[in-house]
Amino acid sequence: MTSQNSNKIYMAVVIIAGLISMLGALVYMPVERLDIYVLMLACIAIAVGSRVTAQIPSFKSHIAVSDTFIFLALLTIGGEFAIILAGFEAFFSSWRFCNKKVTVFFNAAAMALSTAIVVFVLKVSGLYAASQLHGYGPNAQNFIIALSVIALTQFIVNTALCSFYDSLKSDVALWETWKSKYIWTFLTYFVGAANAGVLVRLSGTFGFRVVLLTIPVIFLLFLTYRMYLKNVEISMRQAEQANEYAKVLEKQSGALRESEQRFRSAFSYAPIGIALVSQEGKWLKVNHALSDILGYTAEEFLATDFQAIIFPEDLGVSLVKIHEVRSGKIANWQMEQRYLHKSGRTVWTSWSVSSADNDRSDSLILIFQIQDITDKKLFEEKLQHEATHDALTGLPNRSYFMTRLASALQKAKINPKYRVSVLFIDLDRFKNVNDSLGHFVGDQLLIAIADRLRECMRPPDIVARLGGDEFTILVEGRNYQEEVTSIAERIQNKFNTPFNISGHEVYSSASIGILLASERHRTSEDMMRDADTAMYHAKRAGKARHEVFDENMHFAVKQTLQLETDLRKAVDNEEISVFYQPVFSLATGKIKGVEALMRWSHPDRGEISPDKFIPLAEEIGLIDTLGESILRKACLQMGSVYEALSSRSRLTLSVNLSCKQFGQPTLVQNIKNILKETGFRPNRLKLEITESVFFEYQEKAIQMLHDLRDLGIELDIDDFGTGYSNLSYLVRLPISTLKIDRSFISPISDDGTNTEIVKTILDLAGNLGLKTIAEGIETTTQLNTLKKLKCEYGQGFLLAKPMNFEDVREFMFDEENMSIPKAYIKDVSIVSTLQ
Repeated sequence: MTSQNSNKIYMAVVIIAGLISMLGALVYMPVERLDIYVLMLACIAIAVGSRVTAQIPSFKSHIAVSDTFIFLALLTIGGEFAIILAGFEAFFSSWRFCNKKVTVFFNAAAMALSTAIVVFVLKVSGLYAASQLHGYGPNAQNFIIALSVIALTQFIVNTALCSFYDSLKSDVALWETWKSKYIWTFLTYFVGAANAGVLVRLSGTFGFRVVLLTIPVIFLLFLTYRMYLKNVEISMRQAEQANEYAKVLEKQSGALRESEQRFRSAFSYAPIGIALVSQEGKWLKVNHALSDILGYTAEEFLATDFQAIIFPEDLGVSLVKIHEVRSGKIANWQMEQRYLHKSGRTVWTSWSVSSADNDRSDSLILIFQIQDITDKKLFEEKLQHEATHDALTGLPNRSYFMTRLASALQKAKINPKYRVSVLFIDLDRFKNVNDSLGHFVGDQLLIAIADRLRECMRPPDIVARLGGDEFTILVEGRNYQEEVTSIAERIQNKFNTPFNISGHEVYSSASIGILLASERHRTSEDMMRDADTAMYHAKRAGKARHEVFDENMHFAVKQTLQLETDLRKAVDNEEISVFYQPVFSLATGKIKGVEALMRWSHPDRGEISPDKFIPLAEEIGLIDTLGESILRKACLQMGSVYEALSSRSRLTLSVNLSCKQFGQPTLVQNIKNILKETGFRPNRLKLEITESVFFEYQEKAIQMLHDLRDLGIELDIDDFGTGYSNLSYLVRLPISTLKIDRSFISPISDDGTNTEIVKTILDLAGNLGLKTIAEGIETTTQLNTLKKLKCEYGQGFLLAKPMNFEDVREFMFDEENMSIPKAYIKDVSIVSTLQ
């Protein structure tokens, strides 16, 4: 059963019990005792009595006149009339302030029921006799007891009925409800009973009519008493307020003292520096932390001002902000400041200033809060340095250099006389140092080079490392081209002296591109692009030199870029064709084999020289794909021709290998796969390499060449004598032939002179057991001279020009073309041999 249902049942029970009490009282009421005075008493109690109340000071209860009239009716007329009067008085009284009408009936029933119980208790106690209720003669004591029983019983029963109702309604314990809401009403009942007792005594002396006549007086007295109680209550409230105010003042005074003590403690032992400073900057009070931060004692602080120990560069802004705080323009200010420590070192601080009123004078006091951030600043400077400088050399990095370059260009836009120049430096063959001596030596060399570059600069210039083996120098200010080029010359002179790195004597050189900024150079990227272009031209011009950028270089770079794009497309579409030039035996005059040569017929530019597109393919990483494509195509085409001519002597196919292809770890396996795929015999293949491969790849290249020789492939040195010759490699390598470059053949004059270099190469080859092939034979004199010098093989336009596959196939199937024409040979003995 819910509390709501229980509450409804309880109210119904009380209403029924109250109604029964009123009906019983109505039945047994002594009608003969009713008169006009009794009716007047009832009307006064119902109409006026309940409206007149007085609150008891410091209590929650009120004294009502109606209680007095109900108790008076009980004492003088009888309990039956009192029950009926209590019910009606409660009904009309509740009707005024209760919204729910069922509550009105409950209140009326509760009052009637409690009054009935009071009558019952009086009867049971033997206190219901008229003499006892009126206090006649010797019954005065019983009269007082009866009054007490009336007040106490009415209080207990009435409050119990109401408490039980509230307890069911709010789910709060009955005792807690009674204690918190109704215990304070006891005084109301006892005052009402006492007033009724006084009126009874008066009626006994002067008659009941006199009592009725005194009711207006009673009301006036009651109102006077209520006013008195209100005054008493006001006085008590004022006294309480005074006490409360005194307590608040005492509490605030104690809190102020505690606050002052806490402030002193917080000021003295705060983890950051705090100081009170006068408007003039004099230190007035400092705490322990500030003494620890700056190293001065409190006495030393008080003997000076803050201007004496702050950095002059920070003083101006600080004084401006102090003035703004003093004038009220700003409430506080915070900034970073530098102070001079007593030991002389710099202390970075976070400084905050605000103002405080000075009670002892009209002047303001400044509050300084100073926090030591030196470690933080040093760490930030370290991070900033690491972010803008190269970890290896300590030079500024690309990011810092580009920022400085952009700033310099902005200055040049403002001032036309302000010049900006960039030197782009790229080390020559630095990779060889890493590959041969290791990366540690390479790093040490970079550090040493950075030091030498610093020595070549002017004080305002900066040198930076872009990364790898690339460096840049920014030259700005009022300067001329001669000053900038002189820096490049100093660098080249510095590089003439070898570097001593970990016991190794290392020579290095640099290709330098110089850019003098012009109106078309609006951004740092524009500057770096053209400086890089100039460096590229210096490197292609032979390295170890410098070049100054001009517009022709830019045009050449654009052409190269377009050529790169076209070359990529040509390789993807297999547009690079193979031409073949026969190689003849100078001893027999018979064809020994052919050399495969790359040719590129550009749709717009026509024939492009291999000397132009092969280095480009090497540079952009296409040489591996291109070289394998040419080898595969040559093996397929010439393989078919050689099979058809198998009845003749063994013919060979010579194919050039770029030194860059040796950087490919799978080179040997790729060649094996091509030979297997095309069915070309390894012993008919000759691979031509240049001497530079030994300097770029060294031991790695040597091992690869041995692996190729083990397959049966012959190896020739192409362009011998034009590169970096190293005779020790010729002894270690499985080389079969030296090819004499056309630059040594073309000087041979018509009388057969100028052959010294050729003779030297032929003697060297003979001593090493190597065969020789002469390239670029274009005259009969050159042919006969080489024959006399016992050069084994030769090729050139005189003997046969390079031909495409169809032409060379037709050429070789023609028996007459398989030997050197007789008209080219003057020596009769040779002619007879050819015949």
